Amino acid sequence: MHLQNRLLITITLTLVFAFLFVSWPINPSKAWSKKEPTATVLLAEQPLTEYKARREKLLEKTKNGIVVIMGEEEEDLGVEAKFRQNDNFMYLSGVEIPSAILVLVPEGYQGAKEWLFLPAPNKFLDQWTGPRPPITEQTAQAFGVERVASLSDFQKVITEMLTSEAFQKSGEKLYTVIPPSAYTRLIREEKFVEQVRKTSTTINLNPIAPFLADLRMVKSSPEIAMIQRAIDITSLAHSEVLKTVKSGIFEYELEGTILGQFYRNGAQRPAFPCIVGSGENTTILHYEKNRKKIDSGDLVVVDIGAEYNYYTSDITRTYPANGRFSARQREIYQLVLDAQTTAVKAFKLGQSTMHDLDTVARQTMSQSLLKDSKGNSLEQHFPHGLGHFVGMYVHDVGDYSHPLPVGAVITIEPGIYLPDESIGVRIEDDYLVTKTGLVKLSENIPSTPAEIEKLMAK
Repeated sequence: MHLQNRLLITITLTLVFAFLFVSWPINPSKAWSKKEPTATVLLAEQPLTEYKARREKLLEKTKNGIVVIMGEEEEDLGVEAKFRQNDNFMYLSGVEIPSAILVLVPEGYQGAKEWLFLPAPNKFLDQWTGPRPPITEQTAQAFGVERVASLSDFQKVITEMLTSEAFQKSGEKLYTVIPPSAYTRLIREEKFVEQVRKTSTTINLNPIAPFLADLRMVKSSPEIAMIQRAIDITSLAHSEVLKTVKSGIFEYELEGTILGQFYRNGAQRPAFPCIVGSGENTTILHYEKNRKKIDSGDLVVVDIGAEYNYYTSDITRTYPANGRFSARQREIYQLVLDAQTTAVKAFKLGQSTMHDLDTVARQTMSQSLLKDSKGNSLEQHFPHGLGHFVGMYVHDVGDYSHPLPVGAVITIEPGIYLPDESIGVRIEDDYLVTKTGLVKLSENIPSTPAEIEKLMAK
């Protein structure tokens, strides 16, 4: 199916669902007053039952302790940056309200295992950043949690929980995000950990990150749908780049084209700063300045990804500025493409790790007759890993040492970079691990040199 038609159908279905279901409200007071069954309510286009299932899985893993997850704060009233919720908090709740806190109590506290602490409505602040939901039972129903409480009561309630007889009998375990070092930006979490240590020296603090990483590594159907939407939007941006790229324009003009396609097609933000490098800049892995004028004969590495409802994509293509690869550019490009294809074909369910696939790609390069200007094999010019996990973060959480599980989404992105020739080639696609092998989610984005030249000729 043509990509534009496919995206149009997706958008149409999304609009239909918006009328059939209760989604994140434009008028919060109306939605929070309704008592709809939680199975029909959507947050960030995912059902409340999805978030509920994630919390229950986490509670099963941490049934001997209390879980505390901090949401992101917004201290500048939206002046410096568009608000983006903490990934772990969003994964478990779907709630985008700044400063919220989620507490999970396996044994329950005051009759509830799930506590969501929210900032109370504030007439002054609400005028700046929008209305906050009331602290009511209806709000708890709208968010699919058992209990909603005011953020101002968090310290009192958590202290009562941590000093209760039931908590002491359970072994006094507390699971939360523990900042790894003094250089981290997790200031809110750091303050919470310090406060807990002041509350009691016997509390057994445990990192929650490994449990959440295991859960987040395997994507559910709603999550895969969000990632596919992000990929489809990224595909439209690459299509527009094919029409726009030419010698004489600047890298930032392509970046503007890309961002325009992202926002025009529903992305909330880019998943990472756009990489648009031409000529010698193709050999800089994370080149982000995007200021050079593109010259005839340049290659242009375009490494981009849209983010849709907190789920990301990451797709790279390398284009010839004048529409035709030189003989040298084409043979380097084809070797990179062969390395990617070989790695995909080598995947074995239940056996292959990311490291295994990386080894296969490097072997493809080392066995090639192509050499650099000094006669060395080209795998020496592949300085980064073959890929990474993709999800709520572009370099998402996941286990690189174990076989890739069904439901994981990864990138496969071999590259060869030859600074002395001003040639850099990277080809990157997103793949879903299934029972039958790797499925290329970005299949609609052309990657063979013949396809690219044909489209650019048009």
